[in-house]
Amino acid sequence: MTKSIACLAGLCICLGIFALVEAQEKKGDAVVVKRGDNLVEVTVSGMGMDEKEAIRDAHRKAVEYGAGTYIYSHSETRDFALVKDTVLARSAGFLQSWDKLASRQMEDGTWEVKIRAMVSMKGIEDTWGVVTNLLQQMGRPKIMVFVNEKIGEEVVEDSTVQTGIESLLLKSGFDLVDRKQLKEIDKKDLQSAVTEDKPEKVQAIAKKFGAQLFISGSAHATAGDKKQLTPTRMFYTYEAECNMKCYASDTAKMFSAVVGKPTRGVKEVWRSAAKQALDEQSTQVALLVQNDVLTKWMDILAGRGEVQLKVETITFKDYLKLKKALQGIKEVKDVKAEFANNNADVSIQSDVNAEKLAEKIVEAMNSLDISDVSANVIKAKFKAEK
Repeated sequence: MTKSIACLAGLCICLGIFALVEAQEKKGDAVVVKRGDNLVEVTVSGMGMDEKEAIRDAHRKAVEYGAGTYIYSHSETRDFALVKDTVLARSAGFLQSWDKLASRQMEDGTWEVKIRAMVSMKGIEDTWGVVTNLLQQMGRPKIMVFVNEKIGEEVVEDSTVQTGIESLLLKSGFDLVDRKQLKEIDKKDLQSAVTEDKPEKVQAIAKKFGAQLFISGSAHATAGDKKQLTPTRMFYTYEAECNMKCYASDTAKMFSAVVGKPTRGVKEVWRSAAKQALDEQSTQVALLVQNDVLTKWMDILAGRGEVQLKVETITFKDYLKLKKALQGIKEVKDVKAEFANNNADVSIQSDVNAEKLAEKIVEAMNSLDISDVSANVIKAKFKAEK
């Protein structure tokens, strides 16, 4: 009898070990362990230009590996790439906890960070559904990208950095303004606007082409030292840098600024050296811009952030009523307003998108005649009650 009990106990232990092994799965360099109906533990490494970027990459990989089955079960659905990348841009929000296991700087200056993270499946599934529904309501966003790029003092017609950013945004599922659509006068105006740092001038062109977001900036490859290795072989060195800014087209308000760390190219042909430096700059900056654009788009979809309400032909007395009515809307978190020349400019922080907010505003104050609703701006005229 005792021997039978011992055998049974041994069998249970073996089955327990077998179940544990079954629950653990290796995906590439990641180890994934299911910890219940909702939680998945993922051990994975991330890479980046600095430690912070490497951690962000590890967070994204943890969510992508942890929810891989769920994510790719939707791979045939409409707008899959845009939904996936928008959700993954919020990776840190789906981690119930995480620990840094190791961190090191590589010989080329990049960083590798290894983490163990607990991923919440429910958060991912809920957010996936929200983003899908909102995208169906609002449609794909359109973006205009323009980079004023130079090698030395020579203007580059087809910017390497711009191409890199556009390619990554296209893979994510965004619609882009085709640079071939831009007329010569548009290109000259854009170059001038970027040089003078006049985003309102870029805004006018972006709105003309129906872009909801625009990205502009400059990239520059500068000649460095030349090295004579042999009597017949010369190596040219170029260093590149880049400065990019991202804006909402309806307000021309900047939501992201990305400064690339210097990159270097070394080749036997000077133009090839410059191109190598710009290619590396493009790879680095495009990822950062993509993440910021996806995060901003998620905010617009979910209604996070600022919405501007602009009201014309309103008296001061009715302006005070408007402020009070806005503060009484449950979804409104904060109201800041200014009154001048019978116009009201109101900044509203809420947890719904602009269209839903416009609906709530009309319900609270039906004397407003709303004429236009975009992602960040609601325009209206005040109708005096008869």
